This record gives sequence, structure tokens and C-alpha cells, in this order.
Amino acid sequence: MATAQQPLEVEVCGQRLRLCSEKSQAEGRQIAAYVDRQLQQGRAQQSRASPLRLALMAALTSADEYHMATGHLDGLPKGSRALRAPDHA
Repeated sequence: MATAQQPLEVEVCGQRLRLCSEKSQAEGRQIAAYVDRQLQQGRAQQSRASPLRLALMAALTSADEYHMATGHLDGLPKGSRALRAPDHA
């Protein structure tokens, strides 16, 4: 039986978001905090980057981490190099 979806309010990159999740409140907040840290790290490295670019880089970084941890990402073989934005971006 599926767990009932619980409303969850989080803040990511200064934006308040209301989500519904089957995860616990603590798990949802941990995930939001992780994404927020990814965005803050991107901002520290690329202070002139647009919020959209930062969000895309955070998404790509998370997908790369997932790929490296699990060994699969839609059939791609596990890699050993992490993705990152070029220093001049």
C-alpha cells in the first residue's frame, strides 16, 4: 500500500516551495537542503550565472552523482569523471 502524500514546505534558493511527498518531513527537508547547497556552491563558483543556469548545473551535478553512485543512468555505463561547469562560464 502506498503511503499518503504529505504536504511539505521548503525553501530552496530563497524560494518557498510547497510540495507533496510520500517521504517524511525530515527526508523532504534534507533533500531540499541538499539542492539548496548545490545552488549555493554554484553561485560561489559562478557569481554572474543566472538562476536558471545554476539550477541546470545543480540538476546535472545531482544526475552525475546518482550515475556514479548507482552505476546506471538510462543505460549509460558507470563513469569515473564528475561533470562541472568550465571555470570561464
